[in-house]
Amino acid sequence: MNKDSLNDIQTWNRISAGDREAFAVIYKAYSKDLFKYGFGFTHDEDLIQDAIHDVFVHIWNVREKISIHRSIKFYLFSSFRREIIKMVNHQYKRESIDEYHAKFLWEESFEELLQKHHIVSESAVMINEALENLPLRQKEAIYLRVLEELDYEEISELMGVQVPSIYNLIFKGIKTLKNSLDFRKIAISIFCFALLNF
Repeated sequence: MNKDSLNDIQTWNRISAGDREAFAVIYKAYSKDLFKYGFGFTHDEDLIQDAIHDVFVHIWNVREKISIHRSIKFYLFSSFRREIIKMVNHQYKRESIDEYHAKFLWEESFEELLQKHHIVSESAVMINEALENLPLRQKEAIYLRVLEELDYEEISELMGVQVPSIYNLIFKGIKTLKNSLDFRKIAISIFCFALLNF
């Protein structure tokens, strides 16, 4: 068991015992990440905030019955994903979640990776255009692996897809990006190198 897992267990034990300060710590640590993830499903900020609020209220209300098997972050992302899909499906009844979801995806969040590697201007435009052409599930898998740093088993459970399929989704997504981008541009090469190292 690694240090982070041990810290999660200790933190969750405090929350289960009713420690509101520990609960506030996990809210502060993960609510922004959940909000950014929510933009993959909708740009309705109020809806995303409502989903986050409902997840945390539910967790607090049933805290004594919850067991954290992986990590607090994974549990929150898993709970939030179910809640945001349910809320989007309810609000946008005339189209499927995949149709609605595909309109937004995670381009804005990938901007962080571009900025981290000092990729701007023309290269960023080309990368975003390439990202837009990735299938929905490839992009979500890459987002969860690269930006949220979840492991393959967590992504598999979160997305309801077998681990080998997650490897395949990410490999195919990165291969598509490599084929779509001009590797004569150093900045683009750095971006794909960053993806490959995850």
